[in-house]
Amino acid sequence: MIRIKDIAEKCGVSTATVSYVIHGKTAKVSQAVREKIEAEIANSGYISNQSALSLVSRSSGLIGVAIMNHSDNKNIMADPYFGVLLSYLEKEFRKQDKYILVLLDQSMDGLIRDARRWNLDGLVLCNQLKEMMVEISSQFLNPIVTIDASFVFEYDKLVQIFIDDYHGGYLMGEYFLSLGHKNVAMLDDSVLEVNRHRWRGFRQAYLDKGIKLLEASHYIIDIDKEKFHDGLTRIFPEIKNHSAIFCVSDNYALQLMNYFSKNGIRIPEDISISGYDDIFYTQFTMPELTTIRQNVEEKAVMAVNSMMDMLAGKHVTHNITLPVELVVRDSCRSLL
Repeated sequence: MIRIKDIAEKCGVSTATVSYVIHGKTAKVSQAVREKIEAEIANSGYISNQSALSLVSRSSGLIGVAIMNHSDNKNIMADPYFGVLLSYLEKEFRKQDKYILVLLDQSMDGLIRDARRWNLDGLVLCNQLKEMMVEISSQFLNPIVTIDASFVFEYDKLVQIFIDDYHGGYLMGEYFLSLGHKNVAMLDDSVLEVNRHRWRGFRQAYLDKGIKLLEASHYIIDIDKEKFHDGLTRIFPEIKNHSAIFCVSDNYALQLMNYFSKNGIRIPEDISISGYDDIFYTQFTMPELTTIRQNVEEKAVMAVNSMMDMLAGKHVTHNITLPVELVVRDSCRSLL
């Protein structure tokens, strides 16, 4: 199957540029480049292949929800956040007489094949990387909603729902500073620069107070290369020396708390820990976890409403950013 990536490589342009031409956004592309891309599309038979993937006009009542896993070392469905998100999506789509089909095939061809097989009315893409999302949006002709993408992509049949991750990181930085924590760190799971909004906000809060956080205090356990527990063992001798640690998710914060506890480090007496998301379990740990709350139900409602509006041919807002808030509990202590 000819892919948008193949056309981009032949023409020496990005996949986004090819997508703009396919979707008629020619104002963004020079005439010479546009003509080159159109010629390659015609010669390759890409449009014929794309048409073969088109769904028949009759609605199936099914919405596909595709969740990107990113690594063989991570079971994405074991993350409580995605369980909560799926439950809200199912609840809201059911109100609209639609039903979700969870797609866990990690390949673009597999997702398109499933979309064709099940005659999906639309797709909700969660946690997707840019290249794959651009490719899918060019092959799948029905409406798409993305959740938790780390980039903006313009497309008429696409709605992107974000949370203000930069502000969330900033809020946690401000809170740590208010408690007198200067020797701080952040625990992350991605080396991708586009995923570092929370770190940037966290670091900026300190910079605004004249304190520069070095990259060395940004600990990354690359789950493409090692299991999370193995990563904790590797960084433990260094990370335990900080007074407070901001984790990129509650899931990782809870694992870190457990690891520290097994190694005789008390929370928050010896070290303060915070998370991100405010999943259900944060209120039942000992101590309860300080975190950044995002409203997962609101995110699901916005996704469903946007999908239904696109299916009805209504005007939609293509980029939606939802707010976050600091939730203070017992896992952080003051040094003042």
